[in-house]
Amino acid sequence: MASISEVIEVANLLGLVAFAVSGVFKGINAKLDLLGVCVLGFLTALGGGIVRDLLVNRVPKALTGSSDITTTAFGIAFALLTYKLLRRDLSGAKPVKVVDAVGLSAFSVNGFLTGAQAGINDFGVVLLGVITGNGGGLISDLLTGKIPSVLKEDFYASCSLIGGIVFLLTYGRLPPELSTGLTFFSILILRLVAITKSWRLPRFGLYEGRD
Repeated sequence: MASISEVIEVANLLGLVAFAVSGVFKGINAKLDLLGVCVLGFLTALGGGIVRDLLVNRVPKALTGSSDITTTAFGIAFALLTYKLLRRDLSGAKPVKVVDAVGLSAFSVNGFLTGAQAGINDFGVVLLGVITGNGGGLISDLLTGKIPSVLKEDFYASCSLIGGIVFLLTYGRLPPELSTGLTFFSILILRLVAITKSWRLPRFGLYEGRD
């Protein structure tokens, strides 16, 4: 039977593919050339992890191994081939959103664990998880001249935030595998329910009726 660490590793790989697909379609929609589209795919998939590692003063994992780069390259190739064949933006398709939710959960947990092991305070632990899970999308939105979608659309970054609270309440009080598993599945379930129910955070009256 697979351990939770193995589950999270597989989920990380799925997340890399989903985030790479999302980045490619953002680039296509922004009318970038092939290089720009590929760069955006890599930054969306790897950006959060790179920022996470820099914040805890270590060489980014993406630069010390080949698995993340290879998986991201596969996601980019898959997205380009899909667009070439179907001429459709699949980044908003439900299957991609579900895989993206798995990646969000795994990336967030990875960030929480990194923060806890680096000895930073509780705020830093939660912030590191949110950055790891959402940083790539934020970077790609900024590069394409958009307000980051995590700040105005969907119930997305909030799932990482709530997961961070679960992590703080359980890490050190429960066995690490159990704490990590509870955090991972709390984020995943929240995000899947949000997708199904089309949850959004409330907006102030000034913005009602606007995109």
